[in-house]
This record gives sequence, C-alpha cells and structure tokens, in this order.
Amino acid sequence: MRRLWTAVSVMALVGVAQAAPKYFVQADVVRGAPGAQGAVCVANSVFYPGEQVVWRAKVFDTTTGKELTEAQVKAAGLVLTASLDNGAKATLNYVPHGSNGKMDLFWAGGWQTTSKTPTGTLKWTVTVRDKAGNTATFQPIGQDVGLAVLTIAAKPATTK
Repeated sequence: MRRLWTAVSVMALVGVAQAAPKYFVQADVVRGAPGAQGAVCVANSVFYPGEQVVWRAKVFDTTTGKELTEAQVKAAGLVLTASLDNGAKATLNYVPHGSNGKMDLFWAGGWQTTSKTPTGTLKWTVTVRDKAGNTATFQPIGQDVGLAVLTIAAKPATTK
C-alpha cells in the first residue's frame, strides 16, 4: 500500500510539473503615435477614438526567471497576441525600441481605434504561444473587478 501511495504521489507531482506554464508574460498598454491626443509611449489606460492602443510585453522563462533572449524567442517560434473582449486582436512583434543609442528588445503591437469605435471599457489579455503549443496569458491585476481595464472615452468638447 505504501508503494502504491508513493507511486501515486510521484505521478501527481509529474503531472503538476508538466502542467506548469513554461512562460511568464509581463505587459502594459501605452498610447501610440497615430492620432495621439497626449504623450506617446507612456503607460496609459484611457484612449480617445482615433488613438492607437499599443501593447508592450516581455516573456520570461518560468524555470530560470530570466527574460528570453532573441535566440530563444526565435528557436521557440513565439507568437504574442493581444486580445480585447470586443473581439479585436493585435499581433505583437519582437523588435528593438529606444533612442539615443539605448535600445531594448521587447514585443509591441497596436490596435488603431477610429472615430466610430464605441466608448466604454474593455478587458484585455496578452497570450504567448510557442510552436510546441505551450501557452501563457497575462491579464492585468484587478481587471475582473473593473480596475485596470482599457477605457475608450468620448473626446472632450472643444471650447471656442
């Protein structure tokens, strides 16, 4: 009986280890340049119709805790997608960002709102998938209780 219990325990631990996510995603949202009503590339959660919503993300290996290198990203065949609860999706690309000789590699992709984009709040996630089918999803803290949602707000009325 003891051997059976040990075997079951080991199998359970193997199952937990196999079910553990391979990646950890860190993400935020910033305003893109097209249609910007304010500073660009600054963390933001309120956008006006016509502005571009840009997701930025980094992917980490859960085993080492380290950010994946460019070689690891290519070898794993990673694909990152930002998804909104209105059905809109944006593919993120792994490219260098920065200026003045200071560069950082991270994922970024945008969704261009239009003058017809409805106002309101939207939940969002960023999902990573590799060519082996492993996935991990980032969801902002507090989103399920109305915090950290993305808001499309009506443009303020202009005064004369």
